[in-house]
Amino acid sequence: MARKSKKVDFVNVNDLSQAGTAPAPAKAVCYKAGLYARLSEETEANRERATIGTQMDLLRKFVEEREDMSIAKEYADISCTGTNFERPAFEEMMQDMRNGVINCIIVKDLSRLGRNYVETGNYIERVFPFFDVRFIAVTDGYDSERPGEELLMPLKNMINEMYVKDLSKKMRSAYRAKWDSGEFCAGKVPYGYLKEGRHLIPDPETKDVVARIFRKFLAGDSIKAISRTLSGEVVNPSSYKKMKRGGQLGADDMTAWRSVTVRHILTSEVYAGDYVHNKQKRSKVEYVGKTKRPEEEWVVIRDTHEPLVSREDFNKVQEMLNKNVEEHHRTHGGNGFNHAQFNLLGRKIVCADCGKVMGFRTEKNNHANMTYRCKTYLDTVSHGCTSHKVSADAVNRAVFDAIREHMRLCVDTEEMVRRTNTKADSIKRHDAYGKEAARIRKELQKATEVKAGLFEDYKDGLIDEEQYAEISGKYAGKVKELSARLGEMLEAQAEYSSEYRVDGGWKAEVERFLNEKKLTKEMAEAFVDKAMVHEDGSIEVRLKYDRELEGLLSLGAGREAV
Repeated sequence: MARKSKKVDFVNVNDLSQAGTAPAPAKAVCYKAGLYARLSEETEANRERATIGTQMDLLRKFVEEREDMSIAKEYADISCTGTNFERPAFEEMMQDMRNGVINCIIVKDLSRLGRNYVETGNYIERVFPFFDVRFIAVTDGYDSERPGEELLMPLKNMINEMYVKDLSKKMRSAYRAKWDSGEFCAGKVPYGYLKEGRHLIPDPETKDVVARIFRKFLAGDSIKAISRTLSGEVVNPSSYKKMKRGGQLGADDMTAWRSVTVRHILTSEVYAGDYVHNKQKRSKVEYVGKTKRPEEEWVVIRDTHEPLVSREDFNKVQEMLNKNVEEHHRTHGGNGFNHAQFNLLGRKIVCADCGKVMGFRTEKNNHANMTYRCKTYLDTVSHGCTSHKVSADAVNRAVFDAIREHMRLCVDTEEMVRRTNTKADSIKRHDAYGKEAARIRKELQKATEVKAGLFEDYKDGLIDEEQYAEISGKYAGKVKELSARLGEMLEAQAEYSSEYRVDGGWKAEVERFLNEKKLTKEMAEAFVDKAMVHEDGSIEVRLKYDRELEGLLSLGAGREAV
């Protein structure tokens, strides 16, 4: 039976400031405190670093007044929300707790630790006690060493989480009031405007560019033609913002007007003098990302600022854009022909040189004349890459041939391995691996039982925390090593089985498409990782299961060599 060790308090001895001066009474320290401060948002009225400093001053004073603790380390998270625990300083503190650098955590109040009721409660009720760490929330009067505190803590955590939800509702109400009054209070300032106070005003340097885009489209220029014209003459929106912030423009910054940028300007209600809010939603409580709201939930505020185009022209542009979409559907979908149907690879086919997805094109809506071309080449005036033009038929043949050869090798090699595994030497190896696996399994079970018993000894006080950590770590390493070794033996045994089978998911896909006579979208989705088109039109195909096939072929080569 292991003997329980005794804790030894350590003493901080104050240096003598002058010779002959008697030392101050030593402070008997048994708690090495980690001070933690957090604030989630920085504003002009309330700079976080100053507030963090205020929190730290409070915590330092608290420790100074205690005879049983000293400050081991300070931690601060700036601009980090309390609704989750993915914070750099908090994670550093948790690692120091595990390493024994601190054995007491002190915060200003429970909300500084976190505002999520479930996760905060888990740390206070489970994690800290397991590592024998004292937890103190100063202004809440919470101390984990005092009896009865566990009854108060869940209520305070729940209040903190309710505060977050209530604050979220109040913020939404405040934003709605600002929207109704015509204030611009969130989001990026649109190209063509400047922000003056809480309102938008036309930017004298770019407002005419926006008006020009609308005029050219109304005159019959296509979006692509407009983007090409602007690329040679006008700094694009992102480069313009960069320039205004004092950044240095690169050689290609002025020639990067993209069709998607022009389309965004043509469809943005802000240029007709309106704000459209509430297009997206994001929950700070449930930690979900942004999602698009249905159009009927959008909040449209009319005539909030000076428009750059008339409402009549804006509406006419929307009608023209809608007609273009309808015409595209009619010519590319209504007669049974559409890109999605014939573009079997989607975003899996890329330019081998620039890495961009290849653009799919047809001539005269004829599916017998479909091609892929590099999108960098198509979308920029400077043609930042070459065309890489290749016919869709050539791509589909190359991809289908690669998949078909892949499937043939899989089936043939698997059968060959299974056949050689019926030989006497293979059977002998199969049995030897099985016996070794059985031996390791017994040893693993024994090590696991010992490790489980250690925790019981720790809970019963038969061994202290240091002894538990050391012995448990040793057995954890042994269990890991034995588990890996057992996996190796079982895998090796399976490779010599007369019922040998390749990976289930891979083989299922092979059997699913083995009898296909041509490439289908489903086959491409199942097998293709990437198809790369080189400048000379050659096609390099990478399949999802190439690594598995490589391993199978290596195994087969080893069997043939015996």
